[in-house]
Amino acid sequence: MSLFPKSLKKTSLAAARRLYTELQQTQRQAHYNQQAQAVLRAVESQRGPTDRSAVRQADEYAREVLGSTRYAPWLHVYAAVSGSFREGWIPDNYYGLVVDPHKSGEVAKVALIKSFTNRILNTEALPDLAYVIDGLYYARDYRPVSQRELADILFARDDRAVFKADNSYQGRSVSFMTREDFPAEGHLPLPDGVFQAPIHQHGFFAALSPSATATLRITTARELDGSIAVKAAYLRLGRVDDDIVRSRSHVRVAVDPASGALDETGFLHDWRTIDAHPDTGLRFGGRVIPHFATATQLCRSLHQGCPHMPCLGWDLCIDEDDQPRLMEWNARYNDIKFSEATRGPCFRGLGWENLWRQHAAA
Repeated sequence: MSLFPKSLKKTSLAAARRLYTELQQTQRQAHYNQQAQAVLRAVESQRGPTDRSAVRQADEYAREVLGSTRYAPWLHVYAAVSGSFREGWIPDNYYGLVVDPHKSGEVAKVALIKSFTNRILNTEALPDLAYVIDGLYYARDYRPVSQRELADILFARDDRAVFKADNSYQGRSVSFMTREDFPAEGHLPLPDGVFQAPIHQHGFFAALSPSATATLRITTARELDGSIAVKAAYLRLGRVDDDIVRSRSHVRVAVDPASGALDETGFLHDWRTIDAHPDTGLRFGGRVIPHFATATQLCRSLHQGCPHMPCLGWDLCIDEDDQPRLMEWNARYNDIKFSEATRGPCFRGLGWENLWRQHAAA
């Protein structure tokens, strides 16, 4: 016979869960703000100290509007990058800790299952060729195929194919494969994932990023009336030694979400500013992404078909045939901090700044 009544057990369990959740939140807050402090040091080392009045405004905004000065460090970064404070910014940690879990929910996890993506999006813009699911091979239409058939599918038009594992992001678990990688006997020990055709990028992107396929990130969000709008865009470019664009070395350039024009200033991976690609020497200013309107319309229409997720980041490129090709989509904690710092506030009017009140009451 238990010495403790059931009601007390339930109360103790609930308290333990709350304590565990609070500990996780504290740890994540510390991680976010350590990143913010590192970025701020890098920015200020190049531009000098951030205007003190902007810092005070950021602190007040974090406290009065977002409910805590814990959200001020990323606002300091935004102010340092933009040169002033702007009301309406969403700090990176506020987005990750409040907006994302409150609005996205469990359904957003499916965006990480790359072998399942085309079942949801159902678009020819995805360069999917085949899938690995539970050790079995499937063609694009999910018809089971043998390893020999798989190789024929993958290399019918190109001598390389790209493999991306499920639950991977930021270029992790991405590899290029050739026919020689498929043995005549035996079975490749691959995790679940997708095989995709390599994208032969439009000359505009090839000139800026000749070694790695450039990535155009377009961020869409659901408006209060249910419609979908493009809120931000930026271009990620590879370095000369990279076969894919990698977060540890990429070059980022903000893009006007209305016109597709590149900003004059780009950013290295450590947030130092440049006005030309460090390897190709090509300047960013005066360049406009070709067929940008077609790309944004694709992202809006795909998001409209999946309105369960309030904010999505779409990674795509324009190919040599002038068509947008979708690499992947990002639902859970899709990056907004670069767009907020360079062209924000991008998400005004969505009510995100009030979500902390509901989060606190939950």
